[in-house]
Amino acid sequence: MKKNNLLFATLIMFCIFSFTSCTKEDNTPPPPPPPLCETNSTGEVYFVNNSNTNSTYDIIWDGVKIATVAPNQESQVFTYSAGVPHTLVFRFTNTSTDACTPSTPNLTQCQRQWFSCTG
Repeated sequence: MKKNNLLFATLIMFCIFSFTSCTKEDNTPPPPPPPLCETNSTGEVYFVNNSNTNSTYDIIWDGVKIATVAPNQESQVFTYSAGVPHTLVFRFTNTSTDACTPSTPNLTQCQRQWFSCTG
């Protein structure tokens, strides 16, 4: 019986060593994760004031004032949902008067876009 146990143990060890020596290690690093703009379906946008009346604009995006831009200046860059229509209004600062016709831009995923007004 002891001889069978020894033979069995030897056979098990042989199988274990044979299996582990035949496995191939894959040292290839995993691919990087997709950019956040792909994961979150977002795009970037900024606004340029090309006023021909030397006026400052408030930028109203989706009903919220997000920036004020002086003449011949541009805003910071913002990140918003891509592939859906937004509302954009360039408004003369501290008034209720639109400087340009309101629009409904649709941002492109993973792209940076800009919008301007000359009012």
